[in-house]
Amino acid sequence: MPADLDNSLPELLGHLSVLSRPVTGVLQAGLPERILLEKAANAGLVLPGDVIKLYAWRDGTLDYPGAMLDDIHIIPGFYFPSLYETLANHAVFRDDARWNPSWLPLLANGGGDFFAVDCSDNPGSWGHVRHFMLGEPEHHVLYLTVSSMFETFVAAFDRGIFFLHPSGHLDADDEAYAALARTVNPEARGWDAY
Repeated sequence: MPADLDNSLPELLGHLSVLSRPVTGVLQAGLPERILLEKAANAGLVLPGDVIKLYAWRDGTLDYPGAMLDDIHIIPGFYFPSLYETLANHAVFRDDARWNPSWLPLLANGGGDFFAVDCSDNPGSWGHVRHFMLGEPEHHVLYLTVSSMFETFVAAFDRGIFFLHPSGHLDADDEAYAALARTVNPEARGWDAY
């Protein structure tokens, strides 16, 4: 069955709510499609449908004074920036030799690593999600769509692979997550590197 954001986004929010994660209170209202398309076009990007659906659901997290990075994580180590912050990150990396200007940095870790969506006009890679790591030479495709990425996140919460560490932060069993992600995303060959 194909991944469906209409199911996985509320399920993800449900897991974060059960874990009493502060991010649930700072996810911003979604954006109108017209604004999304206009802002993306101004940045030279053509957004896949599931990226439009994601930002129509919520416009990332509100940046508020005193926020701790872990408080806004939606999965261990990564948060969902607002479209404004995402496009600002895109502008910063656009001319970097390690970056492809058609990548949209959708999820961020706050230190220069991203889950980046390919927004090029290449039908063979459009919508694929890469793990961009600042210090690495290769940036592997880990998910063929944003929808399958969120489906994998929800499955990780469902199975306890993503969990609340006793110290209070979101954590993951990395080995179990890589095994799960390979199963859910068999066509994404990037998991072979993990």
